[in-house]
Amino acid sequence: MELSLGSLSDLLERFRGQELEKTLGLRPPFPLVALDLDRGEANLVRLKSRRRGLPLLEEHRTFPLPGDEVPASIFQPVTANPEKIGERLGQIFDSAAARPARMSIVLPDNLAKVTLLTLPEKPASAKQMDELVKAKMRRAVPFRLEEASLSYQVLTGDKRDVTVLVVLVRKALIERLEQAFEGLGMRAGLIDICTPNLVNLCRSRIDEACGTADAALLNCARNYFSLVIFREGRLIFFRCKTFGLEEGEGPNGMLAREVANSFAYYREKLRGKGVGAMFVRSVTTPFDEIREKLVALGCERVEPVDPRSAIDLAEGVRLDANAAQHAAAAIGATAGRA
Repeated sequence: MELSLGSLSDLLERFRGQELEKTLGLRPPFPLVALDLDRGEANLVRLKSRRRGLPLLEEHRTFPLPGDEVPASIFQPVTANPEKIGERLGQIFDSAAARPARMSIVLPDNLAKVTLLTLPEKPASAKQMDELVKAKMRRAVPFRLEEASLSYQVLTGDKRDVTVLVVLVRKALIERLEQAFEGLGMRAGLIDICTPNLVNLCRSRIDEACGTADAALLNCARNYFSLVIFREGRLIFFRCKTFGLEEGEGPNGMLAREVANSFAYYREKLRGKGVGAMFVRSVTTPFDEIREKLVALGCERVEPVDPRSAIDLAEGVRLDANAAQHAAAAIGATAGRA
């Protein structure tokens, strides 16, 4: 399976806020086990669905992920071989309670190129749209477009021009992950990126907040941050910035500057009148520090992303506030799709 274009299509529909597959009864059963492969660590969650009540979190584990199993960004060549990745994944699942046949894989946002294209009008045919999107994306990445899996979705709007959300990931990374899992007798039922699964968890709160103002979600990961902004439930802004830690500046200092730059663009180019609610997930900077910076930038309400509101805990399972931040994306790939 290539980067599951179906998986990307589901990702895009989630950003649109439209649940077409669910409405038509066509939504596939997503795996209830997810592995979030972040830079430096992996988070494994296993849930159990229930006819009544919230899904039950039966297992959560965090593992170190050393070496080059996960590239630093989409611009870094994929060097890890499937055998090396498979060896580390085997160690993870040997220490887990069970080894599932199917599972979801969550990758860092900065291993994808996510772009919002604005076109003056919608092309007359799907073929013309394909050609136009690919032509624009060829200039956006420093490698051949044929080396990537690409999917896009035309977003709804109220003007003649159209916005197209494009997601692009290197094929080599997806193929090596799939080979590694196949070597363990497992299959990736879904391959996704981090922030959309955080949106899954906060979707109802985002939609509620968009009733009175724009709403946003900030994802502060180990070596990147992503900021998404919604207006009337529609995605209008997506930015992912990799931290240049080799330059000697940690993420905390860079985060404040880059978020301020993003807000300036939002006000000047997107006619932003202010973010009423900001939802934050952070595995680096303490939440209180982030909240202080965001309030200074004009955010009226700043709240943490808390996946514990979407699940119940099985007997003996603990998930404190810090662990919940690390597990949030993996829980979003499971409970957030219910």
